[in-house]
This record gives sequence, structure tokens and C-alpha cells, in this order.
Amino acid sequence: MKAIITGMNGTVAPAVANYFSTMGVDMVTWDRSRINIHDDIMIEDFLKNEKPDWFLHIATGPVEWAETVAKICGALNIQFLFTSTVSVFSENGSGPYTVESIPNAEDDYGRYKRECESRIKVVNPEAYIARLGWQIGHSVGSNHMFDFLERNMAENGFIKASDQWYPSCSFLEDTAETLYDIVTHFASGTYLLNSNKKSTFYEIVKAIDKGKNRWKVIAGNSPSRDDRMFDERVKIISLEDKMGIE
Repeated sequence: MKAIITGMNGTVAPAVANYFSTMGVDMVTWDRSRINIHDDIMIEDFLKNEKPDWFLHIATGPVEWAETVAKICGALNIQFLFTSTVSVFSENGSGPYTVESIPNAEDDYGRYKRECESRIKVVNPEAYIARLGWQIGHSVGSNHMFDFLERNMAENGFIKASDQWYPSCSFLEDTAETLYDIVTHFASGTYLLNSNKKSTFYEIVKAIDKGKNRWKVIAGNSPSRDDRMFDERVKIISLEDKMGIE
């Protein structure tokens, strides 16, 4: 099996590529310096030459890029996966959210992801769309929760974490494993990936630091909302089970 993956300079794609590789998948990285994202003919030739089973579109980039690749993959019978986000839902609202919840984000990033989803569905009805929550890594240097917390501690001397906020979030390795499970065992469609079943942001931060005492964590009350996504079809280990949150 073979997969082309975008976004290898980001946070999620390296974890996904690593897991797919352990499952015997030949991973091909999209190199933007070699394959012009604005050249439809070059993109089609690239896909025809590589003949992948899957195209994993994890990078951010122009909406037109996602639309073009999704369309070409549909024509070539290549399974196309696009990673979207819980941010398609408005920060002015509150969940929890399900597949039936209507995306309504007003901010630039949320509207961008909404537009990508919409255009992909039009040109490739068989596409996979996976909405992800905030990712949790294990070291600094990337755009995930652990890095955010480390920077907050370094800059402020403490971390203020809301005990009124229920975020959607998952560990990177669990997200990668679940994406593999979806594209290998599930029909195409929209899926929601979230490991947080019942914990506040404050409880999650305390659990990450449990036994290490690296951080001074203070309970706050903002934001105050429920951003959790629930999808009964998706089997992803809960934070509560993984981290021992009661």
C-alpha cells in the first residue's frame, strides 16, 4: 500500500506518516518545491506516476489546492482524506457537537476549513473528512498543546487553565492510529476525532503534569464552553483512560 501525504513540516502529518509506515504503508511526501500546488497538470501527472492508494491532505494551503487534489483523486479512484478541525464550529457557541451539527465558524481559520470541506464534498463525494481537536504532543517545538503549555509557563511563570472549558483534544499518536483505522475500515464520510469524554482543560493540564511538577497550574474560568465532538463510530482511546483522569 502507498500513501501521498502533505504537511510534513507541520504537527499532525509526521505522526500520521510514522504510524502508517509502521503498518507497512509506503509514504510519499509532497514536496512543494518540486510539485507546484497551482499546476493541475503537474499534480495529475504526479498522482498518475505514484499510483497511491491514499492521499492524506493534512497541510494548510489554498482552498483551490485541496479542491483540485480531491477532484483528481476522485477521477483516479484514489482514496482522499482531508483533516479538518473542531474550529469549523463557532467559538461563540457551545457543544458538544456531532456529525449532524452544522459548521458555523466566523473566524478566518474556521471559515477556511469550512470552505475546504464544502468544495471537497462537491468535487469528490467519496472523500474522507476528519475533524480533529487540539493535538497533544510530548515535546516542545511544534504547534500542539504541550508546546503551548510549556511556552505559557516560560513566559508567565504559571499556566491559567479554565475549569469551565471542555476542549476537543487527542494525543498525536492516537489521532494517527485512528485515521489509519478510518481509511482502512470505514466508508467515506465525515468523522469526528476527540479523546476528551468529560474533562475540563484544567483537569487535562494537571493530568499532563501529574508526577512531574514542572508547571504551576491555576484554575481560571475563561473560556466557558463545551467544544467536545462525539462520534460513536470512531474508536479512539479516551484521555480519561489514557491519563487516569477520574
